[in-house]
Amino acid sequence: MIHYVGDRGTFEYFVKLDIPIIFSNSLAQAEKLIVTEYSENAVRLIKEAVLINIPVLAILDGFQSVIKAFDGICDEIECSEGKQEWAVVDTSVPIYRGLETAIQVCRGKPVGILETVMPSELDCISRSNDGDIIAVSNLIAPGKFGNIYGLNFYISSGLTPDAEKIITNFINL
Repeated sequence: MIHYVGDRGTFEYFVKLDIPIIFSNSLAQAEKLIVTEYSENAVRLIKEAVLINIPVLAILDGFQSVIKAFDGICDEIECSEGKQEWAVVDTSVPIYRGLETAIQVCRGKPVGILETVMPSELDCISRSNDGDIIAVSNLIAPGKFGNIYGLNFYISSGLTPDAEKIITNFINL
Protein backbone atom coordinates (compact mmCIF):
# COMPACT_ATOMS: atom_id res chain seq x y z
CA MET A 1 0.00 0.00 0.00
CA ILE A 2 1.20 3.53 -0.75
CA HIS A 3 0.92 5.85 2.23
CA TYR A 4 0.39 9.56 1.66
CA VAL A 5 1.14 12.56 3.86
CA GLY A 6 0.20 15.96 2.48
CA ASP A 7 -2.41 18.14 0.88
CA ARG A 8 -5.82 16.97 -0.26
CA GLY A 9 -5.47 18.34 -3.83
CA THR A 10 -2.45 16.25 -4.74
CA PHE A 11 -3.98 13.23 -2.99
CA GLU A 12 -7.04 13.57 -5.25
CA TYR A 13 -4.73 13.76 -8.29
CA PHE A 14 -3.26 10.35 -7.35
CA VAL A 15 -6.75 8.95 -6.80
CA LYS A 16 -7.76 10.13 -10.31
CA LEU A 17 -4.80 8.15 -11.66
CA ASP A 18 -6.18 5.03 -9.90
CA ILE A 19 -3.15 4.76 -7.64
CA PRO A 20 -3.92 2.71 -4.51
CA ILE A 21 -3.09 5.33 -1.91
CA ILE A 22 -4.22 6.11 1.63
CA PHE A 23 -3.76 9.06 4.00
CA SER A 24 -1.56 7.89 6.84
CA ASN A 25 0.80 9.17 9.52
CA SER A 26 2.26 5.70 10.05
CA LEU A 27 4.41 3.42 7.94
CA ALA A 28 2.76 0.28 9.26
CA GLN A 29 2.24 -1.97 6.23
CA ALA A 30 3.54 0.73 3.88
CA GLU A 31 5.23 -0.33 0.67
CA LYS A 32 5.93 3.24 -0.43
CA LEU A 33 5.48 6.76 0.92
CA ILE A 34 4.46 9.93 -0.91
CA VAL A 35 4.96 13.22 0.93
CA THR A 36 3.78 16.68 -0.17
CA GLU A 37 4.17 18.62 3.06
CA TYR A 38 6.97 20.18 5.05
CA SER A 39 6.47 19.26 8.69
CA GLU A 40 8.21 17.53 11.56
CA ASN A 41 5.88 14.56 10.99
CA ALA A 42 6.92 14.33 7.33
CA VAL A 43 10.61 14.56 8.25
CA ARG A 44 10.14 11.81 10.88
CA LEU A 45 8.40 9.53 8.37
CA ILE A 46 11.12 10.06 5.76
CA LYS A 47 13.82 9.21 8.32
CA GLU A 48 11.89 6.08 9.29
CA ALA A 49 11.46 5.12 5.62
CA VAL A 50 15.23 5.40 5.10
CA LEU A 51 15.84 3.05 8.04
CA ILE A 52 13.40 0.39 6.82
CA ASN A 53 14.13 0.88 3.09
CA ILE A 54 10.71 2.13 1.97
CA PRO A 55 10.81 4.22 -1.24
CA VAL A 56 9.78 7.86 -0.82
CA LEU A 57 8.53 10.34 -3.42
CA ALA A 58 8.53 13.80 -1.84
CA ILE A 59 6.99 16.57 -3.92
CA LEU A 60 7.08 20.38 -3.49
CA ASP A 61 7.04 21.01 0.29
CA GLY A 62 8.03 17.36 0.64
CA PHE A 63 11.30 18.31 -1.12
CA GLN A 64 12.12 20.44 1.92
CA SER A 65 11.22 17.55 4.22
CA VAL A 66 13.74 15.31 2.42
CA ILE A 67 16.44 17.96 2.71
CA LYS A 68 15.77 18.37 6.44
CA ALA A 69 15.60 14.58 7.00
CA PHE A 70 19.22 14.46 5.82
CA ASP A 71 20.15 17.49 7.95
CA GLY A 72 20.37 19.82 4.96
CA ILE A 73 19.20 23.40 4.75
CA CYS A 74 16.86 24.94 2.19
CA ASP A 75 17.05 28.62 1.47
CA GLU A 76 14.93 31.00 -0.56
CA ILE A 77 16.03 31.36 -4.15
CA GLU A 78 14.92 33.60 -6.93
CA CYS A 79 12.62 31.76 -9.30
CA SER A 80 9.13 31.98 -10.71
CA GLU A 81 6.94 29.42 -8.96
CA GLY A 82 4.35 27.85 -11.23
CA LYS A 83 6.27 28.69 -14.41
CA GLN A 84 7.00 25.99 -16.98
CA GLU A 85 10.66 25.56 -17.75
CA TRP A 86 13.14 22.98 -18.95
CA ALA A 87 14.91 20.73 -16.50
CA VAL A 88 17.87 18.46 -17.09
CA VAL A 89 17.29 15.07 -15.47
CA ASP A 90 19.63 12.20 -14.70
CA THR A 91 18.03 9.36 -16.68
CA SER A 92 20.10 6.76 -14.82
CA VAL A 93 17.84 7.43 -11.81
CA PRO A 94 14.92 4.96 -11.75
CA ILE A 95 12.13 7.57 -11.51
CA TYR A 96 13.39 9.23 -14.72
CA ARG A 97 13.77 5.96 -16.66
CA GLY A 98 12.47 6.26 -20.22
CA LEU A 99 12.50 10.08 -20.25
CA GLU A 100 14.57 12.44 -22.35
CA THR A 101 17.48 14.15 -20.56
CA ALA A 102 15.64 17.48 -20.79
CA ILE A 103 11.97 17.61 -19.78
CA GLN A 104 9.49 20.38 -19.13
CA VAL A 105 8.39 20.89 -15.54
CA CYS A 106 6.25 23.38 -13.66
CA ARG A 107 8.62 25.08 -11.23
CA GLY A 108 7.96 24.53 -7.55
CA LYS A 109 8.46 26.60 -4.43
CA PRO A 110 11.14 29.33 -4.47
CA VAL A 111 13.47 27.32 -2.23
CA GLY A 112 16.56 25.37 -2.99
CA ILE A 113 19.50 23.63 -1.46
CA LEU A 114 22.89 25.17 -1.83
CA GLU A 115 25.47 22.79 -3.19
CA THR A 116 28.07 24.11 -0.76
CA VAL A 117 26.02 22.78 2.18
CA MET A 118 24.34 19.77 0.57
CA PRO A 119 24.58 16.70 2.80
CA SER A 120 26.94 14.06 1.40
CA GLU A 121 24.05 11.53 1.53
CA LEU A 122 22.15 13.48 -1.16
CA ASP A 123 22.89 14.20 -4.79
CA CYS A 124 21.28 16.29 -7.49
CA ILE A 125 19.14 14.34 -9.96
CA SER A 126 17.61 17.33 -11.75
CA ARG A 127 18.47 20.97 -12.41
CA SER A 128 16.37 23.83 -13.71
CA ASN A 129 17.45 25.67 -16.80
CA ASP A 130 18.88 28.29 -14.39
CA GLY A 131 21.10 25.65 -12.80
CA ASP A 132 19.11 25.39 -9.55
CA ILE A 133 18.83 21.96 -7.97
CA ILE A 134 15.16 21.01 -8.28
CA ALA A 135 15.37 17.32 -7.42
CA VAL A 136 17.55 15.16 -5.18
CA SER A 137 17.97 11.52 -4.28
CA ASN A 138 19.79 9.82 -1.48
CA LEU A 139 23.05 8.02 -2.10
CA ILE A 140 23.66 4.56 -0.69
CA ALA A 141 27.21 4.45 -2.02
CA PRO A 142 29.27 6.91 -4.08
CA GLY A 143 27.46 7.28 -7.41
CA LYS A 144 24.71 4.80 -6.43
CA PHE A 145 21.28 6.29 -5.81
CA GLY A 146 18.89 5.03 -3.18
CA ASN A 147 15.09 5.19 -3.29
CA ILE A 148 14.34 8.54 -1.59
CA TYR A 149 13.39 11.25 -4.09
CA GLY A 150 12.67 14.91 -3.46
CA LEU A 151 11.18 16.87 -6.38
CA ASN A 152 10.62 20.62 -6.27
CA PHE A 153 8.23 20.80 -9.17
CA TYR A 154 4.50 20.35 -9.55
CA ILE A 155 3.76 16.74 -10.40
CA SER A 156 -0.02 17.30 -10.71
CA SER A 157 0.28 20.18 -13.19
CA GLY A 158 -0.35 19.88 -16.90
CA LEU A 159 2.82 21.96 -17.21
CA THR A 160 4.79 18.85 -16.20
CA PRO A 161 3.86 16.58 -19.12
CA ASP A 162 6.02 13.63 -17.98
CA ALA A 163 4.50 13.55 -14.47
CA GLU A 164 2.53 10.35 -14.98
CA LYS A 165 5.65 8.56 -16.27
CA ILE A 166 7.62 9.72 -13.21
CA ILE A 167 4.83 8.50 -10.91
CA THR A 168 4.57 5.18 -12.75
CA ASN A 169 8.33 4.71 -12.46
CA PHE A 170 8.11 5.39 -8.73
CA ILE A 171 5.23 2.95 -8.26
CA ASN A 172 7.14 0.27 -10.18
CA LEU A 173 10.28 0.54 -8.00
